[in-house]
Amino acid sequence: MGKFRKMLAGVLSAVMVLSTMTVTAFAETSTTTPATIDTTKTGSITIHKYEYNESGGEAGTGETTDVNKVPSDAKALEGAGFTIYKVADIDDLAKYYNANPESLPSVDDYLTDGEINASKVLETKSEVKTDNAGIAKFDNLALGFYVVVETTTPDKVTTPVKPFIVSVPMTTKDGDNWLYDVHVYPKNKTTYGGVTLEKTGKDGTKLEGVTFILQKQNGSSWVNVTKNENTGDDLTLKTDKDGRITVEGLSQGKYRFIETDRGTNNGYIMDGATVYEFTVTADGKIVYDGKTENNIIITVKNEKPDMTKQVKERDKDNWKQDADYNVGDMVPYKITIDVPSNITNLKEFTLTDTPTNLDDKEVSLQCEGSDVDLNAYSVAKEGEHGFKITFTTENMASYAGKQIVVTYNAELLGGAVTTINGNQNTAKLEYSNKILPGQDDKDNPNRPENPDIKPGKDSIEDSAVVYTFKLQILKKAEKADGTPLQDVEFDLYKEVSKETINAITGAKAKNVGLDSEKYWLKINTDPLKTDENGEVSQSGLANGTYYLVETKTNKNYNLLKEPVKVELNIVYTTTTKTEWVTDENGVKTLVKNEITKTEFKEGSDTSTGTHTETIINKKGFTLPITGGMGTVLFSIAGFALMAGAAFVLLKGRRKDA
Repeated sequence: MGKFRKMLAGVLSAVMVLSTMTVTAFAETSTTTPATIDTTKTGSITIHKYEYNESGGEAGTGETTDVNKVPSDAKALEGAGFTIYKVADIDDLAKYYNANPESLPSVDDYLTDGEINASKVLETKSEVKTDNAGIAKFDNLALGFYVVVETTTPDKVTTPVKPFIVSVPMTTKDGDNWLYDVHVYPKNKTTYGGVTLEKTGKDGTKLEGVTFILQKQNGSSWVNVTKNENTGDDLTLKTDKDGRITVEGLSQGKYRFIETDRGTNNGYIMDGATVYEFTVTADGKIVYDGKTENNIIITVKNEKPDMTKQVKERDKDNWKQDADYNVGDMVPYKITIDVPSNITNLKEFTLTDTPTNLDDKEVSLQCEGSDVDLNAYSVAKEGEHGFKITFTTENMASYAGKQIVVTYNAELLGGAVTTINGNQNTAKLEYSNKILPGQDDKDNPNRPENPDIKPGKDSIEDSAVVYTFKLQILKKAEKADGTPLQDVEFDLYKEVSKETINAITGAKAKNVGLDSEKYWLKINTDPLKTDENGEVSQSGLANGTYYLVETKTNKNYNLLKEPVKVELNIVYTTTTKTEWVTDENGVKTLVKNEITKTEFKEGSDTSTGTHTETIINKKGFTLPITGGMGTVLFSIAGFALMAGAAFVLLKGRRKDA
């Protein structure tokens, strides 16, 4: 009997090899005959599942002491599912323990093409999965032979354990007793993969502090992955200073990254709808975007719009943040918008222009030299003098990633001020700063019904400033510090193009002392009349050359015989800053070219923007201006004198006669 039991134990040990660690269903040796099997008892099978990638290991005995044979670097494997199938009952079991057994058990007798043969199964025990200690236990088992099959294999497992047979009960190691509670210690080889995500701005800027979640597909759902499956360490899912997230210890399966927070990267649009899917293969390689590599870099770009407003420098084809113009001029403006590539996913994209002392006129939109489709936007009046463009984002696919240029003229109104603050015209671009997924992606944490997710918006403001200056006239009697002359009247002219409305030329220009070959525009509407201090001023002037024509002076004082040439040359220096500001509602706005300091200079002297011109009148004959009515008066007087002389001469001759 002892020899038979030794032989049987050896055979079963051979057929119960579990991966690289063996378990024997019967004793290796036997020196005595054990007691008869107690058929009133039930048994159990406890599976201790381990992750181990080395070869070798000692044979198991079915006893709990086999835990001491587990390699120290083997790790408990959670989530492995086992199903056991009873293939022989106690009566059949007894046949294998008599002196002349009918046949020896072989697991292959119960398998077909590696799968359990249902026709040979007496009873099936439902699948039990290993817990976090790697243990799956089947209790209250009727005595007999059981085929153990690994029916659920964790993704990180390279190859599942082959099916094996366990006898309940089985003999102890020394063969002297029966073991009703059997412990087996199978192990699997595992493979892990790693991947790197790199987050950049549209211009390649590395974006630090952007948070993602990592999810793994589980059937029809996605579950969050927060730990390295190999080491158990927490995964870092926020980009570092190089804009990177590197994760290791990923078992085979399908994964996806989703952005959840842009961090402190103001202005960028958080794309919470786009998912970046990749697959870890059974051999630990990464499959992404048609490529398969050991470690792959997934590049994710954040979009950020931009907007710049400029004014055209007067008489030059040059766009700047500041310029000087005359009241009544049409001031050309240009607003350049960088459209984000994901524009069609944005809920809001609007441009508002708010002028000060200007009145916006007709607006034109172009992209790459062609007019923007009218289906892509609408224009409405904003306030009394501004405008608002509302872009229809779903119709802007053809403009994604391009520049739209908005041009218009604004009339500089009579209320324009001569101060260092100038007359600002501010544009504001408002846009959605989050893209949220649709309702169909139930596992995306950014879905709109999530109470922690609120659609938001950012803004960009940019201003261009127009300066105007003032001409101050001081009218004095006889000398520069003389008595102020009140009620002296002037007109102010500047040279213009011939297309200018209300411009004068030819005889009309000559009559006021101006070059008759040129075109002139009178700036003032009403005469510029000096007050009791001999002062009068004209504001709303750009730098340039002007001519003062005196049209009326005090009694006994001479009118100026020709216009006074006035040169306005005030140099302005505008200092600006650009910074992000946050309002009380948490809306972030990039304020570009905010004026922090303006300096006016006339020559080497600091100026307030006002040029002073002192004009002196002297007593005596009225000195007419060239080409005026004075010429006729002089002619009449000359003829009168000549006639008088002739009369005297003729009378003298008569006396002589």
